[in-house]
Amino acid sequence: MKLSTRLLIKVSDRGEIAGRCIYLLPIVPDALIKPGDELELWRPDGSVAYAVLQALRRPLSGYGGLFIELGPSVTVDDLPIGAEIWKVERLPVRLQAKSFEVRR
Repeated sequence: MKLSTRLLIKVSDRGEIAGRCIYLLPIVPDALIKPGDELELWRPDGSVAYAVLQALRRPLSGYGGLFIELGPSVTVDDLPIGAEIWKVERLPVRLQAKSFEVRR
């Protein structure tokens, strides 16, 4: 397997909802992630943390997009403004066909 990353958002605002989930702005686009996805959290200081997406929450205000729940080990302080959230994707490695010479 080969790893690839895809930038989901760059955090412009953040907060917590009842200690359950972190809300981040801009909101994550609907079709890009699902629970169980592996994420990399790139902080402005150059450090990187890893998390697994626990759940998705719809905002009450009807915005298009989703709030994310990363579990109790990730706090709002772990994602300062300017942090980037990247989705880690595992891509199958393509095998290249070899040409063989047939001898008679």
